[in-house]
Amino acid sequence: MKRQSTKIHLLLIQLLVCLCTIFWGGQAGFAEEADIHLVSPIAAVARSVVMPGWGQFYTQGYLQGSVSIVGTGGLLFGSLLAHRSFRDIYDNEYVPAAKKKRDSSEALSYYNLANQRFKLRQFFLMAAAGVWAYSIIDSYVGANLYNAKTKANSLIDDVKQIEELGVQFGVTPTQLHIGIVKNF
Repeated sequence: MKRQSTKIHLLLIQLLVCLCTIFWGGQAGFAEEADIHLVSPIAAVARSVVMPGWGQFYTQGYLQGSVSIVGTGGLLFGSLLAHRSFRDIYDNEYVPAAKKKRDSSEALSYYNLANQRFKLRQFFLMAAAGVWAYSIIDSYVGANLYNAKTKANSLIDDVKQIEELGVQFGVTPTQLHIGIVKNF
């Protein structure tokens, strides 16, 4: 019985809103789904897959997008510098020392130094991949949050327009109160 009563109350409210809109000559102008701009989470992800941060810029997350671009770029640049250092030590220091005597302390020392640069390069590459993956995930979440915020703001605007119509609602467990106040 309560469900049927609640359904009737909702139908009455919808009917009243429609009648108010007709009575006041369409002054209500409620926001339609087409009036609000929503972003596609899949498009945001696709943009972030192509370039980290692009998806965040698409969803108006400018700070996160900047962090993603700068972070990924900086880590990739660091890996390039570490790779150059690794190749320089390996080719110019270790290889000549290893040609003389492979098990010498000098050759092992250069090998360890080159290995440290190699590991540093790998760390930078993995960190860049992590920031890029974060960018992809964050663009998806950011798109959904952007859409939710946009819809909420649209709903708030609609409620303000209903309040301007002078429609008053009151609901208790047993009664539904609807009043219209209009000054002429």
